[in-house]
Amino acid sequence: MDRKRFADLIRGHHLGLVAYATALVKSEAAARDLVQDSCVAAWQSLGKFDVSRDFGTWMRGIVRNKWREHCRKYKREVALDEETLSRLEEPFQSTNEDSDLFARLAECRSKLPEPMAEVVRVIYDEGRTSDEAAEVLETKAPALRKRLERARDALRQCLSRNA
Repeated sequence: MDRKRFADLIRGHHLGLVAYATALVKSEAAARDLVQDSCVAAWQSLGKFDVSRDFGTWMRGIVRNKWREHCRKYKREVALDEETLSRLEEPFQSTNEDSDLFARLAECRSKLPEPMAEVVRVIYDEGRTSDEAAEVLETKAPALRKRLERARDALRQCLSRNA
């Protein structure tokens, strides 16, 4: 994952991470510090991130670990037990509906012809631009964009049939 993709994911999850951290430390300033420390830690260990997992879940795990470090450092704060932590996580968890959609999407992706599947993988899984993907796949950018458009149409049709 490149720097731009990481920044986009962090931006998309930032408010939720701050809300989660605020529930843990009860102070917005401390929560923002916690999230900032977590973002730095995530960037440093980005190679350990499994792209098949949910990025938000991974980041909340890092926030939780940073919060535990915070609790050890400032002993006057009361650490929450695992049950309470799990309840705090619930609003952020994907719904079964989301899981079903992702499962159907994975099934539809597996049915794509290889050239389309490669374009989808390079653009979405690796987070590359169309120009970068064209270079990696050794094709012209307009041809790659057309292939991606066709792949999206095929996925859309497949998902609508499986709905």
